[in-house]
Amino acid sequence: MPADDPGPQDRSERAPRPVSERPTESSRTMPLVNTEFARTVERLRETRPTLLVLAGPVLGARLALSGAPTVFGRAPECDVTLPDEGISSRHFEIRLGADGRFVVRDLGSTNGTLVNGERIAGERRLEPGDRLLAGRTPLRFLLYTPVEDELLNELEARALQDPLTGLFNRRYFEQRVVQELQFANRHATTLALAILDIDHFKAVNDGWGHPVGDRLLLELGSYLRGCVRTEDVVVRHGGEEFSILMREADEAGARATAERLRAGIEAFPFVQSGNRIPITVSIGVAVARGRKGLLAAQLVEAADLQLYRAKREGRNRVCCTALEAAPDVATGC
Repeated sequence: MPADDPGPQDRSERAPRPVSERPTESSRTMPLVNTEFARTVERLRETRPTLLVLAGPVLGARLALSGAPTVFGRAPECDVTLPDEGISSRHFEIRLGADGRFVVRDLGSTNGTLVNGERIAGERRLEPGDRLLAGRTPLRFLLYTPVEDELLNELEARALQDPLTGLFNRRYFEQRVVQELQFANRHATTLALAILDIDHFKAVNDGWGHPVGDRLLLELGSYLRGCVRTEDVVVRHGGEEFSILMREADEAGARATAERLRAGIEAFPFVQSGNRIPITVSIGVAVARGRKGLLAAQLVEAADLQLYRAKREGRNRVCCTALEAAPDVATGC
């Protein structure tokens, strides 16, 4: 027997494992792939994938990414509508790729989608910190931790809140009206906007002082918030102007709500030093009837025009218009 022969006993100890127990090529590689994918999925669960808008009308908006295909564009039917004339109707899409990483794909846009200054063709993997440009709207892809996300939510809430009344402010309104109009267009429903202005508010400030004027604004804001539905959005734009967004409110419902608010404010028991200070408001209402292509600025302008009309016609009244499905058509309501 050669010296290096292991002998019968050694051979039996080293007997090959049954075929069923032998590692196959797939069993050697698949656990590695699955483990890596699981780690990626777990990492995504521990973060908040987000697109941060760096400039434009919705500056500072954080657009959460779920992993499902999300289409960005100018058209109301997109998952996310960006108000930028340089953006195509369907501009780009972001989704979670097969490897658990987010990818961006241009959808044949006119001006292209740029990642870190380079125009992409086909799909491009996104890394945290990557900067995207669509039209004139720059965005940044970020992965926030839950703690960072909560902190940013708190800071954002403060930035979007009117410090005097606690209502939402103009910045929040500019974002929300776009979102509500997208919802109305997608679901072929209505959206009403009422803009309310206190009549002769300057006389209150001049006659009673600014602290009294501030108290009036505070009490009026609280009154408005308590008189509308939970889903309605009450905003203080600044000064003596407020607005209310009413989802799925038709012309009759929006006018009835505005009239109820007007009458309630006229009877509002605002008292200073034992004297009741009479308060009235003028309200302009515009109702969008699920009109495709209607811009938020057009809805705001229509409500503003009705507010000015109410003031011209004597104040302490409601004027209303409805924006029809046909372009540039408005009717009184």
